[in-house]
Amino acid sequence: MENRPVIEQFLVSRTEEAFCALFEVACLRVRRYFLLRGLDQATAEDLTQNVLLKVYIQIGDLHKAENFYGWLFTIARNEMISYWRGKQTRVETVEIESLSNEQTAGLTIEPLAMPEIRLMEWLKALDPTDRDLVVLRFVEGLTYEELAKVLSLPLGTIKWRIFNTRKKLANIISPLSENITRQRIN
Repeated sequence: MENRPVIEQFLVSRTEEAFCALFEVACLRVRRYFLLRGLDQATAEDLTQNVLLKVYIQIGDLHKAENFYGWLFTIARNEMISYWRGKQTRVETVEIESLSNEQTAGLTIEPLAMPEIRLMEWLKALDPTDRDLVVLRFVEGLTYEELAKVLSLPLGTIKWRIFNTRKKLANIISPLSENITRQRIN
């Protein structure tokens, strides 16, 4: 864990300066977690602030720096669940007018954004539980043991689910890659 000294410093001192350093380390990872779950930028930032506020308040519950990311993403996951539950009760319908052909003709996708867009498409094709596994394991780099703590599941179950999710993802990516290649050839 490359950020262990920063985490340990905050665990020991609990000062504002140490929290600022911890904030810089954790903020982007938590925000990315929410963005990859399909939330818009503003909501992801709001939820990230909520998570890091809870980290600041509840840091006494954490005793070992090596458990930090498992603990952090447990808080983030719970915050996401709370957000979705609250959103279900306040569903709002908004009509959006379609863009004309002239308007869409001027739109282009930047080449640098394409891999990110493809990743979002692949993640949307997965079930929410599988999506969580992929994001936490392969994007955030959590170990199998940390995943077991975050998701409150046995280690063997985590390994089995990741194995099956990899197969699902391979099946999703394979047809999409063929379509993209065909489009480029044509």
